[in-house]
Formats: sequence, C-alpha cells, structure tokens
Amino acid sequence: MKKKRRIKKDPNNMTLLEHIEELRIRLLWIIGGIGVALAVMLNYSEKLINLAIAPLQQALPKGSKIIFTGVTEAFWVRIEAAAVAAVIVSIPFTFYQIWLFVKPGLKESEKKFAIPFVLAFSFFFISGSVFAYKVVLPLGFKFLLRYGGQELSAMPTIKQYMSLFLKMIMAFGLVFELPVVSFILARLGIINGKDLLRRFDYALLIIFFVAAILTPPDVFTQFLMATPLTLLYVISIIIAWIFSTKKES
Repeated sequence: MKKKRRIKKDPNNMTLLEHIEELRIRLLWIIGGIGVALAVMLNYSEKLINLAIAPLQQALPKGSKIIFTGVTEAFWVRIEAAAVAAVIVSIPFTFYQIWLFVKPGLKESEKKFAIPFVLAFSFFFISGSVFAYKVVLPLGFKFLLRYGGQELSAMPTIKQYMSLFLKMIMAFGLVFELPVVSFILARLGIINGKDLLRRFDYALLIIFFVAAILTPPDVFTQFLMATPLTLLYVISIIIAWIFSTKKES
C-alpha cells in the first residue's frame, strides 16, 4: 500500500485555518524544545540557584543571609530557575521555529537572512541577560542594601529575590532585541531612520517609562536600564537608515 505524500501548500493560497494549524505546529515544537531543555536543567537546579544568588551574596553585608520562609518555597524556586534556564537555552531553537513560520511568506532574496536572524535574536537576548547579571544587579544591590545601615540586617527571602532576578534577566533580554526588531520593520517598509530620529524625544520618554515599569522603584536601577536602551535606540536608527525600504513622500 503506497503512502500518501504530504502536498506542500503555497503559503499565498493557504486559508486562515491552515495558517493557524501551521502556527500550532510551530508552537508545539517550541514547547517540546523547552520541555527537553527543562528536563536537562532540572539536574543542575542547585548550581543554577547558586549562580543566580551570586550577585546578591556579594552585596550582602556580613552576618546577612538569604532565607526561605515556606516549606515548599525552596523547591518551587528551583523549578522556576530551571524553567527560565530552559527558556534561555532553547532560544536559538525557538527563534528558528519562528523563522520557519514566517519563511514561506518571504521572497527568495529575504530567505538568506535565516541564520543571521536566529543568531542575532539569540545574541541580543543573551547579551541583555548577561548585562543585567554582570552590571545592573550587582550595582543595584550595592546601591539599595547600603540604606540598611547598622541598625537593620538584610534577610531577603529566596522567593522574593528570584522573582526580581528572573524579571530583570528576562526584561533586559527582551529590550536588547530592539535593533533586530528595527531591522525587521525597516525591511518591511514600516519605519526608516528619519522617522526614528524625528521621534527621538518621544522615544526617550517611552524608554524611561519602560525602565520605571520593569525595574525596582529606584532611580539608580531605572537609569541602568534606560542608558543601554537609549544606546540601542541610536543603533536602531542607524540600522533602519541603512536597511529601510520605506520611500520618502
């Protein structure tokens, strides 16, 4: 009995339901990739926790320690740390699946950007996460903890810390994607360098607003996010200026 061959459908003639089905398949691959990474990361959960708390431990005064107050708190923190590590480790695979979803709708000349697309997204996300870990968190903790003085002892809980840590790592990873997003929008003809430059003052206002939302409520940490974001916006202007396909009226 002959097996039926799967007919490759023209993306331009696909129905809405067929596009949704393709999206569902890509999402399942992404979830599967994260699941495999999670199974591996769970074996290193203790090392991941030690790696995560290092910036805080270096900033804590003598006599202070990180504690947990709930019976299940330490267990779930390990699961959470492994899950976030799995998401970060599987980023290249995730972006590759996204590329496979949008690839059929692109021209042949645009498909050559597949590998650079995946590498750029992965590079900027990891760069943002590393910047948060190496620069923002150590400086932020040193600035905030010094207000305890001699009268107060710092006893942060692992749950509160990991919530802040993971939020900062993911936030910086995402905002560092700004140049890549600008490249895509410029190639689609949605933006160009002149548009971004004219709106620099509005962009600066939005940058500080985003920094205020994503960081702890102190000016110092907000400034640590707003500064690289402003630099990334300038880089985005240059990228959009070079690669834009939008015509000036």
